[in-house]
Amino acid sequence: MKPTRRDFVLTGSALLLTGCGGGSSDSATTPTPTPTPTPTPTPTPVPPVSNLSAEMTALRNFVSANSTAAADLPALATTAVSVTWSTGLSSTTAGTSLTAGFNVPVTDARISRTLPTQTAASLPAYPTASGMPCLRVDRNYSCKGVQRSVGSVQWLRFRTDAPVIEIIGCLSDGAYTAQTLIVDGKLVPATVLPSCRTGSRGGYNFGALKITFASRQMRDVWIETALAVAYLRFDSGDLLESPNDLSEPQISVVGDSYLQTISTTFSNGGAIALELGARLGIKRVATDAIGGTGYWNSGAGLGNLNDRLPAHAADNSIVYLVMSGLNDYGDAVSNNSLVWPSRSQYEQGVLGYLQGLRNAQPKALIVVTAPFCPIAPMSDSNYASNPATNTSTLGDFLYKAQLFKASLSSLAGPWIYIDVLMGGGWLNSSGASGDITNLQWLTGGTAGPGTTATYKPGNTNGGGGGGFGGIATVPVISGGRYSQAPQIAASGGSGSGLLLSSTINTAGVITSVNIIVPGSGYSSGGLPTLVIDKQFEQTAATLGTPTLITGINPNGEYPLQSFAPPGTTPADLNNIYSLLSLDKVHPSSLGVQMISTRLARNIRAGLLAL
Repeated sequence: MKPTRRDFVLTGSALLLTGCGGGSSDSATTPTPTPTPTPTPTPTPVPPVSNLSAEMTALRNFVSANSTAAADLPALATTAVSVTWSTGLSSTTAGTSLTAGFNVPVTDARISRTLPTQTAASLPAYPTASGMPCLRVDRNYSCKGVQRSVGSVQWLRFRTDAPVIEIIGCLSDGAYTAQTLIVDGKLVPATVLPSCRTGSRGGYNFGALKITFASRQMRDVWIETALAVAYLRFDSGDLLESPNDLSEPQISVVGDSYLQTISTTFSNGGAIALELGARLGIKRVATDAIGGTGYWNSGAGLGNLNDRLPAHAADNSIVYLVMSGLNDYGDAVSNNSLVWPSRSQYEQGVLGYLQGLRNAQPKALIVVTAPFCPIAPMSDSNYASNPATNTSTLGDFLYKAQLFKASLSSLAGPWIYIDVLMGGGWLNSSGASGDITNLQWLTGGTAGPGTTATYKPGNTNGGGGGGFGGIATVPVISGGRYSQAPQIAASGGSGSGLLLSSTINTAGVITSVNIIVPGSGYSSGGLPTLVIDKQFEQTAATLGTPTLITGINPNGEYPLQSFAPPGTTPADLNNIYSLLSLDKVHPSSLGVQMISTRLARNIRAGLLAL
């Protein structure tokens, strides 16, 4: 921590007066001066002994060198990078534009990837491309005696001088894959490619993602994709080298559906974790995101955090970020039934998970957030969903936040607690703290006078709502005809961030344009221009005028005493209209941006202050 004031060390000098007596003298003899004593050398200060482990020292040095205090995303690439399907999709094999090239299995040691020891050929029906299995992350655990597995975001990293690279794998029919690249430290925004063929009726589509650069030169390429990858293909004479990133830190981010959200930058899911990693300079990112679960709540048998602990521990990450608690504490044993724990059972569930994670990873930095609460009246009220469990006299979310902080504080360091609920800032295991705003991250503050669970003056919807100039629909006037669903690009207009995908029927006619990310800032007089890619076009389609989302709570306000005024930009930290999606629960793309930025700043500051 930098000091809040300067400490000044005042040094004085003594004036030594010498003479031959008390009166005048007629003597011309010059008195002999008193010799100046030789000063005693000041010993070199001994540097304080650092309590940081070698692992934490390395992590702190890496994050300090590879991120900024503002936790910015990497700068945008200044040279064009094209991402397309190389050839048409197929139900059996992938085509190629590199006819003289060579294949490299994704398991090759020169290709770094997500959790390689926990990657398996576990897709249903075990699809293969050119005899090589299509792989995905698959970590095993059990819940209530039933064997289950949990996946992760998927990324690859390698060095190559190839001007054209193909990444081959499979994707479910009717789905899409978004590709985000970081090339030599510069960000290449997401490109969405649909997976839908003429005549296809489910199953897998095999294809080759084609990445084209402007020239041949050695590059460090990182790419996140939804494709289940089997191999990479390069042209004859291309070089492939390892990125040598095994010494770089890895972060595992664990939680619920908040970690399944998407953003304009990362549109396959896991956007908070991926944006957080990019802002900290960490490319080795793993996630475990299961919606509707918590420390205790298993989400109808999907597995709570304690069930999934063995899978988390096996990641062997140096940073673990745990974002959970929104769905606790009743255990959803079915769609219509909750089983409530006693208070001691729930508290042991929270403490037991964190103790288990610390025991499994004694050197890791454990970061825990307070529970996110997107509904203002619940976040700091005395509302208790089950008073028999929560006997604390605090509201549910304040109680959970207090419990999480106390449980984490009982562990050996290093750890960081982040109060995302009430804006109480971060606290680390060394006792340092910061970023205390006392403004809630999503809901804004304390409910105004007269507000109750049923009376919410000014907002009858009971919480924030999304919109803020997002695109709601894109009508299809004429569907044209395509051999496979075409890419649709959006540009211009008053806003940004719109990402689209198309769907075709068995005859190749576009039946719908799907809104992947609605974007923000668009207006009726500033709608984007949409362009349909012609790569697979037989007869051109015609699209209608995009329509805007009708926002819920359009002023972005709730009668909150400590609410930060929404202002005029979507960057306001408490403008719940822009930060929440239309479901009023999950963060919008702008919400993901805000959350990932503030988490990155808090983790960076807390780490540097250990």
